[in-house]
Amino acid sequence: MSFITTACGHELHLTSPRPGAITAHGIAHSLAQINRFTGHAARPYSVAEHSLLVVTIMQRELGIGCPHALLAGLMHDAHEAYCGDLHTPGKRVVGPAWDRFEATLCQAVRSAFALHSASGVHADTIKRADLIALATERRDLLPQTEATTTPWASLNGVHGITWLRLNDPHRAALSWADWRDAWLDLYEELDFARNESLTVTP
Repeated sequence: MSFITTACGHELHLTSPRPGAITAHGIAHSLAQINRFTGHAARPYSVAEHSLLVVTIMQRELGIGCPHALLAGLMHDAHEAYCGDLHTPGKRVVGPAWDRFEATLCQAVRSAFALHSASGVHADTIKRADLIALATERRDLLPQTEATTTPWASLNGVHGITWLRLNDPHRAALSWADWRDAWLDLYEELDFARNESLTVTP
């Protein structure tokens, strides 16, 4: 069996995914329940919350207002709703087989939401925001002890944001459903803005 059943009741074939089986609601539902750092963070910290943080950083830290770019940022990890969130060291251990598997699902998501162009054009900006988010997450949510001081090469020269703390009690009190709804609300807002920007006035 090479398919999974999604939250929306679709069967998504992992080697030949159909765009019709990929929905924003299904992605939001899944990402809000997938924990980053394989569950080793100080609190449940989902891919949905991370994705929202990336968009906030793109807007506030990097000055991005283009809805195409922001939607691509929100969806940069959306494929993980179908392949899971394997940590970067694990991806390196698995090697090219994981890269091919993940790429298939990433391409399917981009096709489903017409994000190929925006994801390519804004790839560097999204990656920068992703790394700033990662530095913030490491600072606020992972243990800081003598045993965890090994530098992360990907974060060389990258610093976490100073205007938000991920260990804030208010954020910690939010449920997975809150993050699902917040992700979906932002998706709908950005998708509407993207469509509006494509409307040509005669």
